[in-house]
Amino acid sequence: MEVETEDSVIQSCLRKIESQLGWGNGEEWSTQDFESLSKKIQESTGVALSVATLKRIWGKIKYDSKPTVTTLNALAQFVGYENWRTYKQNHPANGKSNGHDKNYVPNHYPEKKRSSRVWIILAGIVVVGLSVLLVVLSISSEREIDPAPFQFNSKKVVDVGVPNSVIFDYDATAATEGDSVFIQQSWDKRLSTLVNRNEHQHTSIYYYPGFFAAKLRINETVVKEHLLVINTDGWLPLIEQNPVPVYFKEQDAQQHGSFGLTIDQIIASNVDLQPQPPRVAYFKVGDFGDVTTHDLIIETQFKNDYSEGANACQFSEIVVLFEGGALVVPFSAKGCVSELNFMDKEGKKSDLSMLGCDFSNWINVKIEFLPDKFIVYANSDSMSFDLKSKEIKMVGVSYKFQGTGSVNGLTISNHEGKPTFVENFE
Repeated sequence: MEVETEDSVIQSCLRKIESQLGWGNGEEWSTQDFESLSKKIQESTGVALSVATLKRIWGKIKYDSKPTVTTLNALAQFVGYENWRTYKQNHPANGKSNGHDKNYVPNHYPEKKRSSRVWIILAGIVVVGLSVLLVVLSISSEREIDPAPFQFNSKKVVDVGVPNSVIFDYDATAATEGDSVFIQQSWDKRLSTLVNRNEHQHTSIYYYPGFFAAKLRINETVVKEHLLVINTDGWLPLIEQNPVPVYFKEQDAQQHGSFGLTIDQIIASNVDLQPQPPRVAYFKVGDFGDVTTHDLIIETQFKNDYSEGANACQFSEIVVLFEGGALVVPFSAKGCVSELNFMDKEGKKSDLSMLGCDFSNWINVKIEFLPDKFIVYANSDSMSFDLKSKEIKMVGVSYKFQGTGSVNGLTISNHEGKPTFVENFE
C-alpha cells in the first residue's frame, strides 16, 4: 500500500474536481474559471471560497500556509463526501479500493509510479514527514486579520416593507491584493457577494423581512458585523420562491376572524400545488413591546389547511424572531413526526409526538420564556429546554406552512399578565 502525504491527497481531490467539471487541467484555468468554480462550490455546499483561496490551492498564487479545515471540507463536499476526514478515509491510499468507495472518481492526472524499492526506502521517511505535516496542519490557518482598520455600516432605502434595498458603506482597503472581500447579508454564507476592496459602496436587496446580521468578510474571516431589521407594514403574506417571493396584501389574507391564503388564491397566482406544494409564510416584524427571552409568553392558534397529494405531512412552523436569533418550532401531521427536528432532539431518535397534529382542528400553542429556560405547550403536552443565551428582545413572528395554513389569533404578554400585543384578525 502506498503511503501518501496530505499534499498528495489534496492534489487527488483537485484532480477529481477537474474531472467533475470537465474544464481540463486547472493550471490552465483563467480567473473567470475560478470565479465560476467559487459560485458552484457555494451553490453546492453553502460555503463561499474566495477566488484567491482557490488560486492558492491550485498553485496559481504562491502561498506557504496549508488550506484551512473549512476549505478542505468544502472541497470534499463538492465531490460528494461528507467532509475532508471522510474523503481521506475513502482515498485509495488509505486502503479503500475504487469498488468500495461509491464516490470515487478515477484520477485523470495520475502520478508516475515509483518502483517498490524506492517506496520501501522512503516509507519510513514519509511516515515521519506525514506525522510532522499533520501537526503543522492542525495549527495551520489563514493569517490573522486585524478588524480595526475596516469600516462597515448600512442604511435602508425604505423604512418598512419588502423588497428593500440596503446601501452598505464599507472600507476594506486594509485587505491585501490576494484577499477576497465579501459582503454577507445574513448568517447564510450563500447570501454573500464578492466586492472590490478599493470601492466603498455596495447595495443588496432583501426580499424577506426579519432580523439580519450583515457581515463584512475578508476571505473566511468576519471583520465587521452589525444588526439590520427589515420591518413589515402590518402582516405580510407571501409564497416563498427564489429569488423573489410572490407577495400578497394584508387584506388578501383576512378570512373573517382568521388569517391565511386560500387554495383558490394560490392557484390564481399561478403557483402549482402539486407535485411539490409551495411554502406559504405570514410575517409580522416590528415593535411587540418590551418583551424579551427572560419574560415572554406567546399564545396562538393555527392549522395547516392543505393535505392533498405530496402534502400529506403538512409540515408547519412557528418562528419567533429575536435581536440576533430565532426559535423555530416545527409541527407536522401525527404520522410524520419522525421527520421533525427541534433544538437538540431529532425525530429519528426522540419522541416528538407532541408536535404531531390533527390539523382538522385549531392547534393551541403556548411558548413561555423564563430567564433560565423556555417551555413549549402543544396538544395538552409540554417540552422544556434550558435557555443559556443572554437576554434579547423579541422583534417578530412568522408562520410557515407547506401548502398553506391559517392563524386564528396571537397574544404576546409578560409574566405579569399584561398583553403587549394582541391580534384577533377581526
